[in-house]
Amino acid sequence: MTPLIRRLTSILQEQRSLPSHPYMVPGVWVGADHPVAFSSAPQYLLHQLDVIDTAARSRKQRTWSIDHTVVYSCLVRHVTSYDHGEGATNDGWRTTGTFLKLIGLLPYLDHLGVDTICLLPITEVGKIGRKGTLGSPYAVRHPLHLEPTLAEPAVPMSVEDQARTFIECCHALGIKVVVETILRTASLDSELVPLNPQWFYWVDEARLMEQGGVLRAPSFTEEQLNEMQTKVDGRDFRHLPEPSTDYQELFSSPPLKIEVDEHGWKGIGAKNRILRIPGAFADWPADDPQPAWSDVTYLRLHDHPQYRYMAYNTLRMFERSLDDDQYRQYPLWNTISAVIPYYVRSLNVDGAMIDMGHALPRTLQRTVITEARKARPGLLLFEENFHLHKDSAEAGYDAAVGYLPFDAHQADKLIAFLRRIESTRVPIRFFATPETHNTPRAAVRCGDPDTVAHIWLLLRLLPGAVAFLHAGMELGERTPVNTGLEFTPEEIQEWTADRLPLFSDVPLRWDEGGSVVPYYRRSNAELQAMDVVKSMQPDDPIVVVTDDASYVGYVRILSDQRRGFLVIHDLTGLEQDHAIPLPETVRFVAAGVSYEKREHLLHITLKPRETRVISVAL
Repeated sequence: MTPLIRRLTSILQEQRSLPSHPYMVPGVWVGADHPVAFSSAPQYLLHQLDVIDTAARSRKQRTWSIDHTVVYSCLVRHVTSYDHGEGATNDGWRTTGTFLKLIGLLPYLDHLGVDTICLLPITEVGKIGRKGTLGSPYAVRHPLHLEPTLAEPAVPMSVEDQARTFIECCHALGIKVVVETILRTASLDSELVPLNPQWFYWVDEARLMEQGGVLRAPSFTEEQLNEMQTKVDGRDFRHLPEPSTDYQELFSSPPLKIEVDEHGWKGIGAKNRILRIPGAFADWPADDPQPAWSDVTYLRLHDHPQYRYMAYNTLRMFERSLDDDQYRQYPLWNTISAVIPYYVRSLNVDGAMIDMGHALPRTLQRTVITEARKARPGLLLFEENFHLHKDSAEAGYDAAVGYLPFDAHQADKLIAFLRRIESTRVPIRFFATPETHNTPRAAVRCGDPDTVAHIWLLLRLLPGAVAFLHAGMELGERTPVNTGLEFTPEEIQEWTADRLPLFSDVPLRWDEGGSVVPYYRRSNAELQAMDVVKSMQPDDPIVVVTDDASYVGYVRILSDQRRGFLVIHDLTGLEQDHAIPLPETVRFVAAGVSYEKREHLLHITLKPRETRVISVAL
């Protein structure tokens, strides 16, 4: 037990003897099938700490591998949000999620088979222009400060120490912790503004008010859009089409003086013009329909007198004449490059998910990754990139999000992805998941939680796949966290900020969900026990066995070339027999119920949407 864990335990033991109210938790957190009332919040946390300590002492050293890991991605304030009872709130315990409540969730996650936790941003959230009731976690007020509401007020420990205690509990169980870092945006009221106003974009308030008061993405003609797409596809960043003169003239050079009022930072420019930091917008594609963001702004990575505006050619597809050594804001770049090393040294995190890392200038991206790995050799680096390019691997990332959150629910796209893996080695590991916090929930797109669980099993056994659970997916959650990607205009209008967990306190359905949780636990345990799965390598070949529209499957051939396994998934939604043509190299199929091998056909009965994993010899 570490000093911080001992300190927390001592505090809770003292508080346990004080008068307090009952503390209700979901049954699934403590292995029950109904909500459970503890005598107090300290009693609940002490109980969970004891479970963690017992598990840590009893198990053998856990061997961690990215090829066998199960990642659980969550937003701290969302994943353990729960109404613990009015009395608990009066005792100083939050209903929203906190680091200490996430400690209480660790036995559940450990039992689920999770050995990596990926935290969405934990930095302090800005207050100006807040979306929803809590604000966007991507509105970073200071890149090195933690959000104070992630601490429990009842416990006299700083938010940093509560975060460190959570991470130490994870490490006691052999669980790695990855944090998402935001390196190219900030909140409108960023604490960096008064000392470094040149790091931000500024607009003329009077001119902006003439255009409605909200900065919107610049518009381009169809001809310009086609030209910029051609240039970007060809990686030609010279003379990219620029926004209109009227749009460019909204922007100003950095202010001469900084003040603050009820609207946030106010810059005083030449001739006493009032300047403001504008909200941001989706920068690519240049005609992206997403609405402008009210609480997030872009950092100004270059200082070039002709490029003081925000647009695709200054924010991501950097104009060649802009991204020149003389215009790079190196003090800002140094600050950005120090963020991940800070969390490694301060919190002892095991990795970072770099938000839109591929959208940073290449030189800056290389520096960020180099400095991160200096801080901890072997540091895990995940990239929020929805494409799978060799550039990501060459940059130093261990895995990228990839295509599956967008394609896994569509049989034709899923089969096309399998065919790609069959014919070409995927250049970087990818997340095996049918959803992320930016997409619709898989239970909505796939129809039911059971189907989601079986599709997840199909995905996670692919070569190069990193098993990835988005919090709530295992509960069959249907409420999206954010409407960032693949939502219709009608869905975006329906899911307002006050209904989205990314911006407001919207708890998971812990009491209603959970019926599929045993399947995830069982499948993870069974896979860990399978000898063939322990031999998986990211470059193992596969042979796709899909022959019609009733199923999808593949044979994965392990590196020793003598063993493998068949993964097969029913697409019909009906229980029926399938005759699956096996590759000629498959000589033996392990015996089992409801299937048999006859020559080169496997006759198998699959339940609706079921996925089966069967060992084979080659």
